[in-house]
Amino acid sequence: MVNPEVSGILFTADPLTGNRRVVSIDASFGLGEAIVSGKVSADLYKVKEGRILQREISEKKIRIRPRPEGGTVTEDVPPEERNRPALADDQILRLAELGKRIEKHFGAPQDIEFCVERGQIYVVQSRPITSLYPLPADLPQEPLGVLISFGHIQMMTDAMKPLALSIFRSVFPKTFLYEAGGRLFINPTAVLRTRPGRKLFPKVLKNLFDESLGRAVEEVIRRPEFHRVPPPPGTGRFFRRHVLPIAKNLWRNLWANDPSAVKEEVERFIREKREEVRGALQGVSGHRRLEEVRRQIQGLPREAVPRLLPYVLSYPVSFLLLRRLLGDVDELNQLNKSLPGNVTSEMGLAIGDLADLLRELPEVEAYLARAEDETFFEGLQEVEGGTRFKEAFEEFLDKYGHRCPGEIDLTRPRWREAPTLLVSAILGHMRSVKPGEHRLRFKEGEREAREAAERILDRVGRRGFRARRVQRLMVVFREMGGLREHPKYLITAVLDECRKAILAEAERLASEGVLGRPEDAFFLTLDELIRLAKGEPFRDVSALIEERKGRHEWQQTLKPPKVMTSEGEIVTGTPRRGEYPEGALVGMPASAGVAEGKARVILSPERASLSEGEILVAPHTDPGWTPLFQSARALVTEVGGLMTHGSVVAREYGIPAVVGVDDATRKIRDGQRIRVDGNRGYVEIVEDAGE
Repeated sequence: MVNPEVSGILFTADPLTGNRRVVSIDASFGLGEAIVSGKVSADLYKVKEGRILQREISEKKIRIRPRPEGGTVTEDVPPEERNRPALADDQILRLAELGKRIEKHFGAPQDIEFCVERGQIYVVQSRPITSLYPLPADLPQEPLGVLISFGHIQMMTDAMKPLALSIFRSVFPKTFLYEAGGRLFINPTAVLRTRPGRKLFPKVLKNLFDESLGRAVEEVIRRPEFHRVPPPPGTGRFFRRHVLPIAKNLWRNLWANDPSAVKEEVERFIREKREEVRGALQGVSGHRRLEEVRRQIQGLPREAVPRLLPYVLSYPVSFLLLRRLLGDVDELNQLNKSLPGNVTSEMGLAIGDLADLLRELPEVEAYLARAEDETFFEGLQEVEGGTRFKEAFEEFLDKYGHRCPGEIDLTRPRWREAPTLLVSAILGHMRSVKPGEHRLRFKEGEREAREAAERILDRVGRRGFRARRVQRLMVVFREMGGLREHPKYLITAVLDECRKAILAEAERLASEGVLGRPEDAFFLTLDELIRLAKGEPFRDVSALIEERKGRHEWQQTLKPPKVMTSEGEIVTGTPRRGEYPEGALVGMPASAGVAEGKARVILSPERASLSEGEILVAPHTDPGWTPLFQSARALVTEVGGLMTHGSVVAREYGIPAVVGVDDATRKIRDGQRIRVDGNRGYVEIVEDAGE
């Protein structure tokens, strides 16, 4: 129907970066079949707001033309025409404007096929672009802003259900925390528009969370369009009111307060807060209980952040100060071993104790291999030694049963509800760790930390101002390092109390036929659930829940970006520089040492275990992964930084770790022999599985 001189494909959003304001055009001579089939390299043009940003002119050696009698013919392009642009500038701009009109009509970014015949543009097809990561629906694209993945900071990048998302969004201002693709994104743009924010925030990201996060943010804030916008009114007042008091308390922790007295104070606060929440939720029912859930969750940051954050920050800040005073020496990694009072490390030791107990109870071991959650404890009482193991296991769950992998998501089942989730870790520990070895390792770590401290003091001297500073910082580093996991322990404990209350009300609604099953409540927001409990008019709840279940399944297939702009552009930042072996997978060195072994790729720790000598390769880790660490020879993760969970635990256990390795779970195959260099921050594949 059209006999084009030029054909091409127009994307109304950049398909490579995701930028919704950049139009990308591929064009070549003749029919578009040559582009689609890959027979010719097309010209590439990019346009933003009426301005051509990029022209890449390819050598177009052939073109495909329609034949008058039907079919097509492939012919050579004359040499003098091959490097001629397929489109003139005015055609490029007309196409970009036309594409945006079509996008507006359909209400979504479009993949458009077009032809040009005798200067006339013909649109032959338009369909949605399906490869873009969604943008938050309520986020303005102007002025340019930055979004950081909350999941990458919290080491849990899976999609969350609507209830969990709504709970977090109810805590923070709507302009600070956004939802996209079933994930949460932090908007630090206001902070980054200030001079101190631009200077300090990327450094915090690089040192505490994920180095590539910091590099990506630096790339955005260097852009002129970002600099031109001043910080919003009230930013200075926010810093004075919220940040300055925390900074003052941080300074006192570093140089004045007694570090040894802090642990008891923090643990008392956690106990009292948990009991307060439990009492408040047990004292009401119906919609009032759900409203109390909202009140407790919204009030937790206001109370906990000023109390706990200065202690948590004292750990990484003291480390950075020690590194500045001493240089990047091996002893700093040794100082991190067997930190006193780390609630997550203590949990790992307790799992080792359960494994040692199980060695004495062969009938219980056989039962655990076939146990089911619904009859777990009843079945234990029917086997020899089961009562003894049951008492020890219940003691463990009393302290740690509110935890699980991905525990920031309130909708995830807890260990107390699904005790079989721990069975693989306990049995794996039995196979790969000798009796009592976990406790001996911990004591050995304490000894190595003391000896490292002595070597540091020998180096800097025992007297003088510098020596006193180093000695003080080492004490702060170890004492505060032991408290690093306590805030998350509190958060997950409070979330678990809220989960109990929500499920109790959901069970009532299910018994009344309002919900199909209690777990359907997870696909409603907290406000919607409150309205439902009040009996207020609501749209077809069953249809809404089914629609959201389908959307959640789709969201689980998406890969969330670490950093993206308000325009939808996914920013990765410049890669880490250095000399690495050919083919090496580069990340960030997080725990010193070099280890070689068989890769064990684990995407989710539920019912997973490690055998002796295996290297754990995971997308990320949080405290729910801790049971696997005792057995791991080394650690590789796709997400993480120097002070994130996996890095800290790896240093405590003295195993090499490389974090922030992009697509590690895809590039490394289960069973391959790999070498992990935690000194320089890379992973080598030594041989394929089965070789």
